[in-house]
Amino acid sequence: MKENRWGRGILRAVAAFSLGATAGSLLTLLYAPASGAFTRRRLVMKARSLQRNAARRFGKTQRVLATKAERVREAASGWITEHLPHRNSNGRHPVRHRKIQHATAH
Repeated sequence: MKENRWGRGILRAVAAFSLGATAGSLLTLLYAPASGAFTRRRLVMKARSLQRNAARRFGKTQRVLATKAERVREAASGWITEHLPHRNSNGRHPVRHRKIQHATAH
């Protein structure tokens, strides 16, 4: 029961903080010393800059992950080659015949 109250209290605090931050941002924009057109243009430029930066970071992350995936694939192929039996010329795995040891009565 106390855990439920604790969760609701945190949720209320986060909601209140978010509402306050939003209201503060709007008031700041309304009372900014620059004109509305200039402020909007500046916001658009900032948003485009953030978008370009995010696209660059995404591309870099994508390249890094592709490189690491290739290294993992190569390492796995090497491990498989070393640890698993090779196929015969007919494409089948070799059959390992094991000697069956029969229980002998003493």
